[in-house]
Amino acid sequence: MKNYLLILALFLTFQTISFSQYGYGTEVNGNIIIPIGKNADDYNIGFGGLVGFYYDITENFRLAFVTGYLRASINESKVNGDFTSGGQPANIDVSGGVGSIPALLSLRLISPGPGMRMYGLIEGGLYTYRTSITGTYTIGSQVTPVDQSEYRFESGFTLGGGVLFPLQDELSLDINLRYHWINDSEYSDVPTSDGTSLGSSKLFTIGVGVNWFFSLIEK
Repeated sequence: MKNYLLILALFLTFQTISFSQYGYGTEVNGNIIIPIGKNADDYNIGFGGLVGFYYDITENFRLAFVTGYLRASINESKVNGDFTSGGQPANIDVSGGVGSIPALLSLRLISPGPGMRMYGLIEGGLYTYRTSITGTYTIGSQVTPVDQSEYRFESGFTLGGGVLFPLQDELSLDINLRYHWINDSEYSDVPTSDGTSLGSSKLFTIGVGVNWFFSLIEK
């Protein structure tokens, strides 16, 4: 992983030296989050937002930093319920969810303007997770409180793409899709009523927002 990052840094340094910047800007997206990893049906569809800051190294090559907040709550109707553990009646009654703050370096190949512009992207970095699940776990007559709140850091990468529809000279509507793959899928070791544990390492996000672009080339 370190070797890949070193190669990427050298490549970006070379590109920065070799080409003048064509523009810079920022982007803001609201996102719908669809868990698609293992036990993904233990989570509801989530929501979040991403913000990016970018520079165009060339007209068709964009470097960006992306962060934000993504959150999905657990599917209580799926996770909670009565079951049998070791021949004894048991019950789970928990609520909560998982939030994530990504910090991603984004490389994008973007079609030339003017007009509608399409782009593909690859991103890599860290996801900071906060798991917050509370409730009770009951076996027979023994009631165990569940209060799991923890932070963890996971590496991950994103593949995706989008379309920019111009609204004004410096403002575009941004519609994008992202597939997030995150290392180590265990969000939580809280068991569910079917005997598994909560976990998902893959997310699919649909984003809609706006993109502000400021050209560095005099017209």
